[in-house]
Amino acid sequence: MFDSILANHPHPILAWRFPSNKLLEMDFYQSLNYSLGNEDWQVEKKALQVEPDDHVLCVTASGDRPLHLLLTPCKKVVSIDVNQSQNFLLELKIATFKSFDYEKTLAFLGCNPSYERQKWYNEIAPLLSPPAQLYWARHQKQIALGIIYQGQTEKLCRLASQFVRFFRKGKNDKLLAIDNIEEQRLFIQANWDTWGFRKAFEILVHPKIFKLFSNDPGVTAYTEHADKPGRYIYEKMLSYLHNHLAKHSPLLQLLMEGKIIKEAYFPYLTAEGFETIRQRLEKIEILTTNIIDYLHQVPKNSFDCFSMSDIASYMPQSAFERLLQGIIHAAKPHARFCLREVISQRHIPDHFLTTMQRNAPLEAQLERDESNFVYRFMAGTVASDVILTYDA
Repeated sequence: MFDSILANHPHPILAWRFPSNKLLEMDFYQSLNYSLGNEDWQVEKKALQVEPDDHVLCVTASGDRPLHLLLTPCKKVVSIDVNQSQNFLLELKIATFKSFDYEKTLAFLGCNPSYERQKWYNEIAPLLSPPAQLYWARHQKQIALGIIYQGQTEKLCRLASQFVRFFRKGKNDKLLAIDNIEEQRLFIQANWDTWGFRKAFEILVHPKIFKLFSNDPGVTAYTEHADKPGRYIYEKMLSYLHNHLAKHSPLLQLLMEGKIIKEAYFPYLTAEGFETIRQRLEKIEILTTNIIDYLHQVPKNSFDCFSMSDIASYMPQSAFERLLQGIIHAAKPHARFCLREVISQRHIPDHFLTTMQRNAPLEAQLERDESNFVYRFMAGTVASDVILTYDA
């Protein structure tokens, strides 16, 4: 009863409970870490330039990336993740899109209130693979609460929003209500960007502090070259707000309100996106495996596009270079790639650059326009007239 009340409270943030030590000790690569989406599709599609009949390889994560790729004329999407929980989530979203209309889909996922999610789940469970059915049978509470906000990242952001709203509710409400970019710039300079908020942000995002709340290695493990990551991310946030309205950033919505309002919905959560995607779901193939191993094992000339999310943030430089080798091996002529990073500082070595040709102006545009402002980009094309051989 209590969980049902929480799931349908007008402020679903209240359904979040402070994480236990057991939760924090869970293997990151087994838990459900992402459930909503944390990358801007409008930016990603500029990098990939997907064309008719393209074969696209992407990282599954919350499932938004493979679903968004169905908004393009691609022929096939191979969605891969080493974490089977993320792939089970994608299966769940696909089954939901196949079975329900738009409004019911939003209610089932958790965007809108509902008391009937577990009943609806029973309707779509037969569409899931047996392993996914077993997984969701053990995670019915997440279904009941609305799966869209049950990833560890989303829970952490919603926890942060409680503190942000307690200390800065008035300022944040004003910021999110602004419709004019010049007015927003003046408001941030005069009222929102304060010394105290900057320092609090820098402290909370410091890897040693962040590690107390999250075991995400993308933020806590590969920070050896990071210089004041909290300050870096804060400055990126200000840069975004100098050029874009706060109300259009899903990440800011989640951090300030604990939920996403319609103005900031990802395309797969819009009515138009939903109707397009549901007609193309058969194009997705889901694989649970190590993406570097997979890239080295597939035939040459397998993919036209590589949507790699921020997996570079989750590996040392040596593994990153193996990833690059795999992309080169699997790429068709003139294949496009998009890699992201948060705090880590991976680099494409000089001897790769004749093949993996970065587009610096494009990268700058992507970074400037990314509504989830924490990312840096490596984007460009794989040359067709240069063949490099590497030791396996």
